[in-house]
Amino acid sequence: MSGAGDVIERERPLDPVVKAILMLAGRSPAPPGPGRTGSADEDGFTPEQARAAFHALTVTARSAGSVAPVGAVEEVRAAGLPARVYRPAAAGPAPTVVFFHGGGFVTGDLDTHDNHCRWLCRETGAVVVSVGYRLAPEAPFPAAVHDCLTAIRWAAGEIAGLGGLPERLAVAGDSAGGNLAAVAAQVCRDEGGPPLCAQLLVYPVVDLSAHPYPSRLEYGEGYLLTADTMRWFVSCYRPDERSPLASPLRGTLTGLPPAVVVTMQYDPLRDEGESYAAALAAAGVPVAAHRFGGLVHGSFELPILGPATVEAMRTAFGSFRKLLIPTSELSREPLS
Repeated sequence: MSGAGDVIERERPLDPVVKAILMLAGRSPAPPGPGRTGSADEDGFTPEQARAAFHALTVTARSAGSVAPVGAVEEVRAAGLPARVYRPAAAGPAPTVVFFHGGGFVTGDLDTHDNHCRWLCRETGAVVVSVGYRLAPEAPFPAAVHDCLTAIRWAAGEIAGLGGLPERLAVAGDSAGGNLAAVAAQVCRDEGGPPLCAQLLVYPVVDLSAHPYPSRLEYGEGYLLTADTMRWFVSCYRPDERSPLASPLRGTLTGLPPAVVVTMQYDPLRDEGESYAAALAAAGVPVAAHRFGGLVHGSFELPILGPATVEAMRTAFGSFRKLLIPTSELSREPLS
C-alpha cells in the first residue's frame, strides 16, 4: 500500500451540490459559540436542539435516490448498546466492521448515519455493525470510548453470527466516530485485542486541543462544521485533551492496523487528519490517504449525494475493501 500523502486529489471549486446544501443549512440554527456550557447557552440552544437539527439535515431531508440498498438490516443490542447490523446481499463469510458515527460526541445516532453504513456495506461487501454509544454532555469523556471498546469486544465474541471471519474484524468511523475508531485501535493493540485487521477514519478529529491548524483557520466558517461548533462540542465532551484516549494523535502509533484516512478539501479538520495519516506512515503503519477536492466535512452524511460525493465514497470504501478482503478474493466485484 502506498504511503500517506500519495493519494491526494488536486484542489477543486466547491461542489455545486454541496454548495446548494450549505446554503440551505445556513438557514438552520447553529450551536452556541465557544466557552458555553453543554446544557444550554444564553440563547437557549441545547444539545437536544443540535441533535434535532442534525437529524433534520441527514434523515428528514434525505433523498430516497441517495439511499444505498443492502442485503438486510437488523436492529440488535451490542452488550446493551443499541446497534444496527447491515449485511451485504452476497451470502457466505465476510469481514465485520464496527462503525462509530460522528456528531461531535454530542449529536448523531444510528439513523443519521444509516446511509453512510449502507454505502460502506455495499461497497466493501462487509457486515457493518453501527453502534449507538452514549453522548455528551449527559455522558462526557471517556464514556463514549468505553462504549466503543465494549462494542468491539462484543462483535469479536459474536463474530460467527456476524461476518464469520475472526481474523477480519475492523473499525471505522467519521468525525468524532473517526476519533473513537482511532482510539479503539490503539487500546486494542495495547490491551491484547481483540485484534483488528484495518481501520477506516473518515474526516476524523484526532487532536482535541486548540492547536491552530491552518485548515481550522481557513475553513472554520461557512463550510457546515464551524470553529465555534467544534469548541462547543469539546465543551460538552469535556475531554482530557492531553490523553491519547481523547487525542489519538498524541498516542503511540507503531503496531497499529493498516488504515485508510479520508479528508475533505474544505474541512477545518483536514490538516489534523492528514497529520495523523503522515504520523501513521512514519510509524510504519500502511496507510492510504485520500483528500477529496470540492467537498466538506460531513459530505458522506448529506441528504443528497452528488456525483463527486458518490465518487469519493466509492474510492474511499474501495481502498478499505482492499484491507478487509484477502488479495486472492479482490477479483470479486462490489455489490451493485
